[in-house]
Amino acid sequence: MNKQEMEAYLVELDEALAQAFPSPEPIRVMVVGGACLLLSDITERPTQDIDVIITDLEGTGSATLVWQLTKTTKKIRQIITTIGKQHGLPPRERLFLNDDCAPFLLEIGDIPPTRLLHAYRKLHLYVPADFGYILACKLMAGRPKKDFGDIIALRQMLNIKTRDEAQALVDRFFPKSDDQQIYGLAETLTKVFTRDLAN
Repeated sequence: MNKQEMEAYLVELDEALAQAFPSPEPIRVMVVGGACLLLSDITERPTQDIDVIITDLEGTGSATLVWQLTKTTKKIRQIITTIGKQHGLPPRERLFLNDDCAPFLLEIGDIPPTRLLHAYRKLHLYVPADFGYILACKLMAGRPKKDFGDIIALRQMLNIKTRDEAQALVDRFFPKSDDQQIYGLAETLTKVFTRDLAN
């Protein structure tokens, strides 16, 4: 999805959610990953899906579409996949808005301060107030090949020039050294900054 397609999907999803859940309380989500950068005009790289963390489900607090599904979260999943199917997305991509990344991110750190990006009728999109969080996420995920373009864009935006600066940034959001070791942060930083030296 490019930005225009993503915004069209979000409008359609919001309309369906507003019909299915007519209460005035919104569904608040924090957008992360490539979708966050695309919607915030930081990059133009298309993305397969919209990664979110559901921070408030109609005033009831955080929720997930991944495990321990409730009647409400099952209904939300169904609405998303129905729209995905109508647009001809392959089965594995029909849940185009998902929180598959949330268990990983919430296990290793807290939700950072956010700012409102867009308030639809039912769906309210937030992004991290500090995009350093997104760079830290991408470095912890350990996929420099897949995310290298985003990593470059974020490093330029945040003026992160050295490995030590990148390490300090990750420490701010994901401070546990055990988690950094489990997810191979040192190896990822080596790949990212060795590539710098090669260019």
